[in-house]
Amino acid sequence: MKNLLLFGYGNPDRGDDGAAFHILLRLFQDFGVQDPDIFSADVLALNKETDTLFNFQLLPEYADLVTHYEKVIFIDAHTAEIADEMSIKEVKADYQYSPFTHHFSPSSCLAVAKSLTGNAPEAWLISIRGYQFGFSRVLSDETSALVDRAVAYIKDNFLE
Repeated sequence: MKNLLLFGYGNPDRGDDGAAFHILLRLFQDFGVQDPDIFSADVLALNKETDTLFNFQLLPEYADLVTHYEKVIFIDAHTAEIADEMSIKEVKADYQYSPFTHHFSPSSCLAVAKSLTGNAPEAWLISIRGYQFGFSRVLSDETSALVDRAVAYIKDNFLE
C-alpha cells in the first residue's frame, strides 16, 4: 500500500476549472518529473511514496483505487459559493445523493470505497477559487496565485 494519492479533477479547457491540472503539473516540475502524461487517466508516480491521478471528473469507478492508499488528497476548483479562496477540509465517507448525473463527491467516493473493502483512507479536499470558466487553457491571475499557495501547502503538509 502506498502512502498518498493526489487526485486532481476538473476541465483544463475551461479556464480556472483546470486548477487541479496546473497544481499537479507544478508538483511534477518541482519533483523533476519530465513530461508527465497527466491526461493519460492512469496513475503516475510523483515519488516513491506518492502517486497522482488526474481526470475531468471524479467517478465511482475510482472508489476501488483509493482503497490502495493510506491517504488521498482530492484537488479541485470551486466558485464563489465557497467564501474562502483556498478551502482545506477533511473528507469522511458519506454517500451523498446528487440530482446531477455527472457529480460524484469525494465523500461519496470514500463511502463506495468503504462499502467495497470495509475501510476508506484518510482523505482531504483542497479546493481553490476559480474566477474564469470560459473556454481557455490559461488560468486567471487570481487562480494562478492560488495554485502557488496550494502547491506550497501540499508540499509542506503531505509530501516528504
